[in-house]
Amino acid sequence: MSDERAGDRAPDVLSSADEPAVTGDGAAVPGVDAWQQAADRGATAAGGSIGVTGRRVGAPWVPASASLPPRLHAEVIDWLRGALPDEGCGVLVSDRTPENGGVPSRFVGMRNTAASPYRYLMDSEELLRVMLEIDDADEVVWAIVHSHVASPPYPSPTDIGLAAYPDALYVLASFASEPPELRAWTIVDGAVNEVVLERT
Repeated sequence: MSDERAGDRAPDVLSSADEPAVTGDGAAVPGVDAWQQAADRGATAAGGSIGVTGRRVGAPWVPASASLPPRLHAEVIDWLRGALPDEGCGVLVSDRTPENGGVPSRFVGMRNTAASPYRYLMDSEELLRVMLEIDDADEVVWAIVHSHVASPPYPSPTDIGLAAYPDALYVLASFASEPPELRAWTIVDGAVNEVVLERT
């Protein structure tokens, strides 16, 4: 298969040697074909333009910035660094959405059951427990967080295809350079917009 696919198809997704993986608790991780389908959905939603400068951009998100406390910035980087050589993941939690001026109060690191340097899959049991806690505390998911091991901190076609939280940010950390680069995005109906992260 070639590296680039025609039309609204995404570049071929990369595979770990052991995919499809099965975690120790018996939870099956989708195989490469399922991830390719998600990437292709992301490519189609993005108008077939996958390059950083070519992505479909939606209406501006207001405000154009969001505040991330320095202690949480450091906590996120530490957690994601600990997941290397695989991608790491987690959620930032707040009492309000970023668009409504919310500032995250805590970070919850999650296990990447995909155990892959190319993609992440939050542990379903952990995610259910965290979502119930968030709901019980009348909180919201402020951001979905994950890392890219060797690529820039831009949403990949797979990230776009799997985006399911339109009111949350998608915070990506890239370990392609040191110090790691942390950036935030909205992903709504395939449209991607950057949101400036202010450390306040």
